Amino acid sequence: MIKIIVTGAKGRMGSHIISLISESSDLELAAGIDIGDSLADVIDGADVIIDFSTPDASVLYAELSATHKKAIVIGTTGLDDVQETQIKKAASSTAVLHAPNMSIGVNVMFKLIKEAAAALDDSYTIRIEETHHIHKKDKPSGTAKRMCDMVPNSNRITEVNSHREGEVVGDHEITFSGHDEILRISHHAESRKIFARGAITAARWIAGKPAGFYNMNDVLSKN
Repeated sequence: MIKIIVTGAKGRMGSHIISLISESSDLELAAGIDIGDSLADVIDGADVIIDFSTPDASVLYAELSATHKKAIVIGTTGLDDVQETQIKKAASSTAVLHAPNMSIGVNVMFKLIKEAAAALDDSYTIRIEETHHIHKKDKPSGTAKRMCDMVPNSNRITEVNSHREGEVVGDHEITFSGHDEILRISHHAESRKIFARGAITAARWIAGKPAGFYNMNDVLSKN
């Protein structure tokens, strides 16, 4: 039985994750914490922490996880370079998985983008379009930035257009435009539950892993 602590437990993502844990036969909710609660008070009872909170909180939770040698899965977006460095530092003491998007489908999309960018020469120009709900603070999204990372020569990317509309969960598309042809790779999220399911998959995978910094590509590799 894998014991899990969920941060941001009262939020939409936290609620989805807790629901999936309750439906599972191999997972147990050790604790759900939110604003005003202390992870330090309950962390010893967990095998894995799943964190969808804020950048500052994620850094704190990663540091606590490192101190207590507990694996942590972080789905928080909007981290700056300093915060990302702090989280990676924690990975020297415990297993840390950070992904800007926990969706299995989105992470398959990243792989496809990397393959397409390698196969298509520099005569193809690249455009990225992404749309999220109006409440999303980071722009462009962490997913859009990761899409850019999949292209070795970033000069090929002519546009990254970010839109914030209504309650859109997440739409992402990359277009490779060449002579007489266009290749499009896209992903449409119909529910936030896909991110919760991905986080649960990541938690199962990371339990018992050695210290290190991991991402969803490691999970998909099944190693």
